Amino acid sequence: MIDPAAPAIALLADKAQKRQLLQEVLQSFGYRVIFAREPEALDCQALEAIKADAWLLELAEESELADWLLEHSPVPVLLGAGEIPHHESEDYPRWKRRLYAKLLPLLGAPPAGDPAFARTVVDAVNAVSVMPPARCVWVLAASLGGPAAVKRFLDRLPATLPIAFIYAQHIDAGFEAQLPVILGRQNAWRVLNCVNGAHLHNGEVLVAPIKRSLDFAPEGQIRLSETPWPGPYQPSIEALLDAVVDAFAPACGAIIFSGMGEDGVQACGRLRAQGAQVWTQDASSAVCSVMPQAVVDAGYSSRQGSPEMLADALRYWVAQEWPVAL
Repeated sequence: MIDPAAPAIALLADKAQKRQLLQEVLQSFGYRVIFAREPEALDCQALEAIKADAWLLELAEESELADWLLEHSPVPVLLGAGEIPHHESEDYPRWKRRLYAKLLPLLGAPPAGDPAFARTVVDAVNAVSVMPPARCVWVLAASLGGPAAVKRFLDRLPATLPIAFIYAQHIDAGFEAQLPVILGRQNAWRVLNCVNGAHLHNGEVLVAPIKRSLDFAPEGQIRLSETPWPGPYQPSIEALLDAVVDAFAPACGAIIFSGMGEDGVQACGRLRAQGAQVWTQDASSAVCSVMPQAVVDAGYSSRQGSPEMLADALRYWVAQEWPVAL
């Protein structure tokens, strides 16, 4: 029996079978599922009347309901639980642990959940905090069309690689908190907002803040500042690339994805001068090729390709550069 004090989840999924499976799994965790209906029968006014502690959306296509929730929901919105493996497969327990680990920081542990299962997830999460800091850090930089491109890249790339990323996306500050759930959907990367004083670990993607600038302490810890980023872009890819070079060179690199403007071009030159890699998304796969093309035109791009091609290339590069860590 579900504890009436357990956190309440509203579920919005467009496939009936998946909706039923997700409801059963969420309830097995000990959470209350207070709403689980097909989206076709709903409008934004109906969503506003649902009082949950979090939303879980599993929608195959772009949805006005999802857009409305991301902009207006007063509670966390988790986008996607990923493909559900067959319950008898060895991937099924891992999928359950990943889903629980995404819910845990948003809702806390349900009071009547399975304590043994919860402990395995908590131990795995805590283990990350005692891992040594990442030795190799790459910047993923983007503007218009960036979130979709970067997600394609991360979906293709195993999160077990000995590398960490910092993601700099020109975007309205109101969407900053939503980027981790958007990018982390259906992959195992730990996508995080910035925490002052934290280290980057392998398997993590740090979302650069919009309104606050950052650099790194000599030991690699994140240093957040209330001072805005310099220049017209928020965040400043130029400033972030210089900060990463100062802290991590030569064990660093950058990939410039879809976007407008020329933010970061000169810093890419300084990165190349340090012997680091600078790669760019190709024009045929980018929503807007202006930003990556500016790096190509300046002569600083050492590889071009689609997000999937760049992910495959990075996997090969890591195997060559960090074979002991694999």
